[in-house]
Amino acid sequence: MVLFDRFTKQIQINRGDSTTFKVSAKDKDGNIYTFQPGEIVKFSVTEKRNENNVVLQKIVNIDAEEIFVLISLESEDTKIGEIINKPITYWYEISVQTQGGVTQTIIGYDDEGPKEFILNPEASDVE
Repeated sequence: MVLFDRFTKQIQINRGDSTTFKVSAKDKDGNIYTFQPGEIVKFSVTEKRNENNVVLQKIVNIDAEEIFVLISLESEDTKIGEIINKPITYWYEISVQTQGGVTQTIIGYDDEGPKEFILNPEASDVE
């Protein structure tokens, strides 16, 4: 099961689960942002307090004008590390790189702190 808290932006997912979620943004004036062909949206999950250790990254290339982007995580994407027996908290951010090469963070570390990606345990498979 995947849980998203729209106030804290926290994502919770069981290790090995798949999901697809929508990402939208607003421009500096608070208007709905329209993603443009040629832009790149990047979803990155890092080790907590170690942004240099990216443990999961999904890149979406924008092909048409859209007001939201779908980011899909497959089962293998969320099998980060070994089997776990308690939740592990990671940090994540979502950014867009415009056609001009400017990168803008949509969701990420801000005045409220890091955005958490919590990986919950999954059962092991029987062999």
